[in-house]
Amino acid sequence: MASEKELFVTKQYVPMGEPISQNDHTLIYKVRCIAEPGHPEGILKIYRKQNIKKLYTQLKLLDYSHWPHIYSVKYFDDSTLVVEEFLKGNTLAELLARNKSRRTTFSEDEAYHIMEQVCRYIEELMSLQPQIIHHNLKPSNIFVTSTGRVKFLDFVPDYKKKRTSLASILNTLGSLFHEMLTGKKPEKQKYTCGKRYESVIRRCLEKNPEKQYQNMQEVQTDLDFAKNQVIEEEERESVNIPYTLTFPFQGIILSFEWLLLVFFYKTDNLPSVIMFALIFIIHCGCFALRRHSYFHRKGVTPGAAQTLLPVLALGAVFVCLYFAMILVFLPAMS
Repeated sequence: MASEKELFVTKQYVPMGEPISQNDHTLIYKVRCIAEPGHPEGILKIYRKQNIKKLYTQLKLLDYSHWPHIYSVKYFDDSTLVVEEFLKGNTLAELLARNKSRRTTFSEDEAYHIMEQVCRYIEELMSLQPQIIHHNLKPSNIFVTSTGRVKFLDFVPDYKKKRTSLASILNTLGSLFHEMLTGKKPEKQKYTCGKRYESVIRRCLEKNPEKQYQNMQEVQTDLDFAKNQVIEEEERESVNIPYTLTFPFQGIILSFEWLLLVFFYKTDNLPSVIMFALIFIIHCGCFALRRHSYFHRKGVTPGAAQTLLPVLALGAVFVCLYFAMILVFLPAMS
């Protein structure tokens, strides 16, 4: 007669081929869940020589969205068997490796979306009685579904039997956040991840206990504050420029001065050339200074393209006007 364990893996949750992962502690199969309605695909994890049935039974009863739905938990022959739903998506480790191969990184919005969920889930789990702490938090155990939802994998205690402190969790989060934004793990005191979330990352990686975050709620607050600051900066950057400081308006006046300068130059009227050259140069300087001062007051820093393209376009207009003057207007007047 077949044992309960044999029935479990041959009649209820049947492996679909060879193990998809295995090491000294864990054996993982993709299975067909015959015991579940609709016979969905699932993941069978066999934790060797570990009795963690109580932990996964608690997770199964809670059934939060923070981890895959757990179909069944059994303890056989000094091993815990856990059957979870099969998720579609990638682990954070796979996404980081993909980005590295493509020489790209997560956008700030993508990184925030992942970190906000991770921090919120950790805070919720730690607030439970008894609290649940993810002792094995790392990129390969953070799963991002195809819809962008974050799920935690592998809640088993650290195999080295070390206590997972808040400081070590924060250090892991700071390192992950930095790697998502830059593609690199942080070096000692060298965090080059931009202005938006750098303060959050620095405090997560802080070694001085007095300066560290004291709870996950503080991390979430700073994350949201940084996100809101970004929105305010973007709103300032989109501020409307007064029409008198736009290139089209000033360009019309500068073009008229340029035409007069070309006309007097071609007619050998040196005093007028000098006068209009001075007017043209002073006008350009005043326009550039007023525009720069306006942006500075609004806290806006235009990019190189935003600065150079209008100038180059206006220069092209001056060139066209120059040739139009010497090829069309001046011959017609003579």
